[in-house]
Amino acid sequence: MTDRELRELCRRYFDAIERHDLEAVADCCDPEFTFWVNLSGSELTREQSLATLRDGRALLRRRSYDDRRVDTFDGGFLARYSVTCVPHDGRRFSLQACVVAQCRKGKITHLDEYLDSSKFRAPRQAEP
Repeated sequence: MTDRELRELCRRYFDAIERHDLEAVADCCDPEFTFWVNLSGSELTREQSLATLRDGRALLRRRSYDDRRVDTFDGGFLARYSVTCVPHDGRRFSLQACVVAQCRKGKITHLDEYLDSSKFRAPRQAEP
């Protein structure tokens, strides 16, 4: 895949997630797609990943992938961004993230997602 094709695939993938267009997300992914996340250390199949996005809709009113910076390499892309989430209660939070994507024949075959885990840690209590 060319640099332009990889960048376009990356754009389509994230734009589809923002629109909550699961059919378009699925179209970006190979049927054998796998998705690993650093926070859990687990790997999801395409169907599990789509189910997670579908279920996330119940928790989030909006999710956006802002300040996207994309670099391509032979067979994939690296995308760095801030993901901003707005739950139904209206409060907003953002965290830094990146994905490393492996791609083949116009589809994403595997994603490794790295989220800023510090956003999920409880604050440390001061010692008395």
